[in-house]
Amino acid sequence: MKSGICIFHKEYHSVYLDENLVSGFLSAAASFVSKLGEDRVESITMGKKKFVSIASNDLIFSICIDKEDEEKDAFEKLWEIKIIFLRKFLEKVKNWNGEVSVFRNFEEDLDKIVVQKAKVSNAVKELIQKLKVQRDRILKE
Repeated sequence: MKSGICIFHKEYHSVYLDENLVSGFLSAAASFVSKLGEDRVESITMGKKKFVSIASNDLIFSICIDKEDEEKDAFEKLWEIKIIFLRKFLEKVKNWNGEVSVFRNFEEDLDKIVVQKAKVSNAVKELIQKLKVQRDRILKE
């Protein structure tokens, strides 16, 4: 939120990040960037981690990825997360009373975007690898 309060978060790795500290930092960074005359913060790299963000309706959607990970993939996931979140909670965001528990049931939606698509992606990678092996065999014959 514009206030810097984290209304929803989920960790997928063992690295613990205080969500309110991160949320406040990203909110402050967005405010700082707008004071410089820029329209948005897209990514912030800190050591081995990178925060990729998009903003909408006074909300900041952000993913923490490894520095080497593709930003393009993170942005694609963020756009999907944003669209699904706003479809589900736009009215609650507009009339938000400070209670973050109303957003808790977004976890299943988020898992579908983050975890299940990653599984499909890994399956596709395996299939491509198998096809390459078969192609190499055929070319050798």
